[in-house]
Amino acid sequence: MTAEPKQLPVFHHIPIHDPPPIKKVKAKSSSILDSEGFRLRAACVCVRSDKEDEVLLVTRRNGPGWVIPGGKIEANELSNPSISAMREAREEAGVIGTLGRFLGEFENRDRGHRTRVFVLYVKELEPDWAESDGRSRSWFSFEEAQRLLRINKPIHSSYLDKLKQSQVLPK
Repeated sequence: MTAEPKQLPVFHHIPIHDPPPIKKVKAKSSSILDSEGFRLRAACVCVRSDKEDEVLLVTRRNGPGWVIPGGKIEANELSNPSISAMREAREEAGVIGTLGRFLGEFENRDRGHRTRVFVLYVKELEPDWAESDGRSRSWFSFEEAQRLLRINKPIHSSYLDKLKQSQVLPK
């Protein structure tokens, strides 16, 4: 008795496409508090050019309105909050750019946090970013951004006040 060779099924080549990029879902982390119990945050006022006449805003994650990208300072970023600010701008708005000047620390007693704010000169906007499913972004003239922030997030409008006050005028 001889064994017949077993026929293996023929599989047709099915092209496999690269999967879409995986979006990181940030785990909830506890806030770092300063000595007075304020939560520490960092943010970037994202501008299109050194003229600082156009500002990038993002929609709020929970609720209507436009805001400046920003968020919690992580423990490993405590010694350099600008890292937190740039990370938040990239996560919330897909911004890659060059860090500019420090605008100051802004206190929000109602919300119990202090935010260190920096200028970020935008070099690139990623087409697909970490929070692109939950946020929109758009460029606004300085004046329009200021108007929208006064309505939606008044503390953020004070970031733009400081931006204007601290501008270095061309010689």
